[in-house]
Amino acid sequence: MIELLYRKIFLLLVLIIFSIGLMVPMIIIRKKGKDSHGTHEGYSILARLSSATIFIWIINIVLFIFFYNLIELFWRFTFLSGDLFIIIGMISIAIGTIVEILGMYSLGINFRIELPKEETELITSGIYRVMRNPIAFGLFLIIGGTFLLIPNVLTLIITIANIIVFDAKVRDEEKFLLARFGKPYEEYQNKVGRYFPFAIN
Repeated sequence: MIELLYRKIFLLLVLIIFSIGLMVPMIIIRKKGKDSHGTHEGYSILARLSSATIFIWIINIVLFIFFYNLIELFWRFTFLSGDLFIIIGMISIAIGTIVEILGMYSLGINFRIELPKEETELITSGIYRVMRNPIAFGLFLIIGGTFLLIPNVLTLIITIANIIVFDAKVRDEEKFLLARFGKPYEEYQNKVGRYFPFAIN
């Protein structure tokens, strides 16, 4: 059985890497004189909940690491407590982190937390040749992996909420990109899938 301490250390590292991975691009973009945050105008009410659902995910991990007895109050899925599921969860988080970083790297100074206020260019190179939304897909893998490391009802609810909210955010962003870039983005949509290499969505 993988020790609880190892799971806590792993998730603490996840939070550190996640925070650094988000802050570094924002700092670089700001140094270039650009707005790294963007605007939530154009997002649906559901999509605007993305910051809140991510914050709750972070709080859940912090509670697991430092206040484990509180997390234990929530009903656990004991059949998911085996080493195999923990290892799958860790691999999912590792792959998700890599995919997210590649997505941010490919975007470069075009990366924004929300919709860009200023002119940006359409990026279809790098990992964007494989999927249209690698940052969101990476996040789904990270959050799904977290559920396998903290398999309880609270984490399941947080996982489902994040997937629903971020999928809504992605769809709103795609409407924005279609309006901004027109035909080139439409052609890109027809060639590359939203989360997978093939355009089924």
